[in-house]
Amino acid sequence: MNRREFAQMLAVASATPLFPRTAFSKHDQTDMNKMYDVPAFGNARLLHITDSHAQLKPIYFREPSVNIGIHDENGKPPHIVGKHLLNYFNIANNGPRSHAFTSLDFVTAAKQYGKVGGYAHLRTLIKQLRQNYGDNDKSLLLDGGDTWQGSATAYWTR
Repeated sequence: MNRREFAQMLAVASATPLFPRTAFSKHDQTDMNKMYDVPAFGNARLLHITDSHAQLKPIYFREPSVNIGIHDENGKPPHIVGKHLLNYFNIANNGPRSHAFTSLDFVTAAKQYGKVGGYAHLRTLIKQLRQNYGDNDKSLLLDGGDTWQGSATAYWTR
């Protein structure tokens, strides 16, 4: 696996928790199943979440249309958006990955794929990834923080 393939795999892996299976239309179901099909390798599976900001329920999420990299980082991941991002990672336009990673045709895609995120969807994905590895005892879930930031719970417990 080269750097580009690794970066693409990380990008896909970071976005997939946002999408519940039921949000995708039938013609995209095969592609959606592939997004969740992560091959088992090694002795353990590490799962990492971060910055959920108490997003308990699904929302309509739109990726930014601008992300300017400074100096040598301009035009390189993660500072590319829209069609440039799709071209760089060879992602087809008008599909679930295009909707996950860009703001292109957002209104149409949001109607087609529905809301994303939320703890119920995250829990379903974590459970599935653990089960697909074959042994829950060989999976470790890490939380990088900012779990409750921005929520009423965080406000009330300052």
